[in-house]
Amino acid sequence: MEEMLKTILTFSTGLIMFMAGVYISTYLSTFAVAVGTALAVAGGGMMGSSAFFLPKTTRKSN
Repeated sequence: MEEMLKTILTFSTGLIMFMAGVYISTYLSTFAVAVGTALAVAGGGMMGSSAFFLPKTTRKSN
């Protein structure tokens, strides 16, 4: 259960960071584009790394 909570929190945080980065990068300032791009890349990395915490499947033989 704890692993699933880590997965949900990491994915959700990454998704929010990604969406905020995309939104910030739409402003017409060079600094805003740089910060938004960095935020979107970091958020995408967090979403991708959340797969590391997914529960491992175990095969049970009958």
